[in-house]
Amino acid sequence: MCIVGRPNVGKSSLFNCLLEERRAVVVGQAGTTRDRNEATLTLGAGKVKLVDTGGYLSGDKDELSQSIKKQIYQAMEEASVLLLVTDAVEGVSPYDKEVAFLLRKFSKPVILIANKVDNRKRENDALEFYQLGFGRPEMISCVHRKGIRGVRARLKKLIGDVALTSAEGPSPGLKIAVVGRPNVGKSSFVNSLIATERVIVSDMPGTTRDSVDTIFNCEGNDYILIDTAGMRHKRKVKNPVDAYSVMRSADSIKRADVAILLLDAAEGVTKDDIGILSLIEESGKACLVVVNKWDLAQEVGGVSAEDYKKHLLYASSWLGKFPISFISAKTGKGVMETLPVIRVLNANLDLDISTPFLNRIFEKKDPSRVPIPRSKKRPNFLYITQSGQRPVEFKYFVSDPTSVRPAHLNFIENQLRTNLPLLGIPIKINMRRSRKARK
Repeated sequence: MCIVGRPNVGKSSLFNCLLEERRAVVVGQAGTTRDRNEATLTLGAGKVKLVDTGGYLSGDKDELSQSIKKQIYQAMEEASVLLLVTDAVEGVSPYDKEVAFLLRKFSKPVILIANKVDNRKRENDALEFYQLGFGRPEMISCVHRKGIRGVRARLKKLIGDVALTSAEGPSPGLKIAVVGRPNVGKSSFVNSLIATERVIVSDMPGTTRDSVDTIFNCEGNDYILIDTAGMRHKRKVKNPVDAYSVMRSADSIKRADVAILLLDAAEGVTKDDIGILSLIEESGKACLVVVNKWDLAQEVGGVSAEDYKKHLLYASSWLGKFPISFISAKTGKGVMETLPVIRVLNANLDLDISTPFLNRIFEKKDPSRVPIPRSKKRPNFLYITQSGQRPVEFKYFVSDPTSVRPAHLNFIENQLRTNLPLLGIPIKINMRRSRKARK
């Protein structure tokens, strides 16, 4: 199912209302949505794919507008049902007629929706949309959640129980959030990975404004790729759209299984990159660091991947916790090789380590021997056990948790990472007072 219409009529608002969650950026500014945004909509016992699209304006000829139109055409071609959204406040516009003319060419079922119907007068005014040729409009108000149940009921009746269990209802896949600063090549990476122009790519920073879900299968494995807006430091956010976009990117990290942090090979690692990496780790998500535009870096400097890794680690030793891959989204080199790494990272989030094995790690590497100032009380580390997955968590029982210093925690983490497959996996270490120590 595909939602279409001219700009600023409430397509993304309807998308959110039908899903009953905030999945698309909604602000009072035309042209906020640019890419297609996909999600799975539950209707009764079945599921279908719901697609939100950018606003259609036939008169716009610039490169970005043409890319938006291309995405709209592709979405309409793939959909089995089309939802035409109009604005009851403004009435029928020439642009509505253009979109209606376009929809008739596809010869698919169309549900006409008049949004912003907040009172009886607008109900009467909305009857003028009959002239578009798609029958009586469904009168709704996304702001007040009015009429949404009627739309869902009509969709279910139109599609039918057979179609509800068809291929349009994708099975859940491994969710991958592709994040990074503006213009590092996130959308190019997504397009290269799925071998089609699924999201809009432009040299203009900020082209992607929302988190765009793309569902695909590779070698029998299901994935949901989440292309996100470029993440900036708060001081660099200039308008409400950018602010919402950054918030949506942060939300995308939280709902993903694994994150891919894209770096620009020409720029290396920046403070903003480290800030994004910190957010990923705080969210308890596994992460693969991907250096994009590696082909350009090779042409200019000819530095080896190993030397470049050393440069990254010199700039931030924190990156040593994560696997690092080198790709060119433009040429496709190294792109497909990221998927096996992602699958391993996802599997390692479910590590289940026995307590005896964990304690053998620290038999000869006692954290209490870590050098600390003599004036400080030394804790007695008794035993460690795993306490959680996704994120991977450990509990270390000690005589006095208040005497544990950062040096102890760093030592414990290093030993765990040395002995367990935790590269790219965030871990949490909680100190607990032993019951024996209380007595």
